Amino acid sequence: MKKYALDSVSRQRDPNLRGLTFDHGSFTSLAATEAGQAVESILTSRAAVAALVGAISAAPSRPPQPAVEQFLEDEIGDAAFEKEAKKMTGRMIRQIVEHLGGRWVRRGVPVTVKSRFSKGSIYTF
Repeated sequence: MKKYALDSVSRQRDPNLRGLTFDHGSFTSLAATEAGQAVESILTSRAAVAALVGAISAAPSRPPQPAVEQFLEDEIGDAAFEKEAKKMTGRMIRQIVEHLGGRWVRRGVPVTVKSRFSKGSIYTF
């Protein structure tokens, strides 16, 4: 089976995120690392934004993190799934979704598919 690989266009920052600047809060030092910058680059890519919007639209009662998990794993590896990195990813996803007009609904919702994320927030558009 052929594995999907991000190309130069799908890696570009999604134009719908124009004007978005992240508030990293307590993750400021992590966000400044190479891994943190890679997480931001992946989450703001056209491919990841499309995956997040699709996941939220298709399953609004489930956290969307698994939709971008493969991108994070392929591009960053295990560093993307350390405890603090996963928390930062969730914080960034919320800011992306809200920037796109989505609304946070609830946190602590179990991820029910095979994933390196165990819980997450859910959103609606």
